[in-house]
Amino acid sequence: MRRHDVEVIGGLIFFALILAIIIGVAVAKTGTGRIETATVESKERVCDSSRSCRYLIFTDRGVYENTDAWLSLKFDSSDIYGAIKPGRTYRLKVNGWRVEVTSSYPNILSIEGEVTK
Repeated sequence: MRRHDVEVIGGLIFFALILAIIIGVAVAKTGTGRIETATVESKERVCDSSRSCRYLIFTDRGVYENTDAWLSLKFDSSDIYGAIKPGRTYRLKVNGWRVEVTSSYPNILSIEGEVTK
């Protein structure tokens, strides 16, 4: 086998491995869907230095983010953010988990309704 062929095969294997990791993480994250009940304490729009922004929702159960999610077919983050009112309790459909190292939070996919206490 020629050196060029070995390099091409090695590159393809590396590409396939990276692709498998990306797909695995995406499937694992979308597969964590669950319903949680939480009382909203506050909410804010947080922007980083690159002018990229996301919505954070602070609750009695922790912090959630509210961002569009292509894999979950969620494209209405601004509408959800506007509907959430501090002091109210909601059933939230969420996926993902809190990863402190990457500053990621469970993502709110939808609000299933206000809960009365």
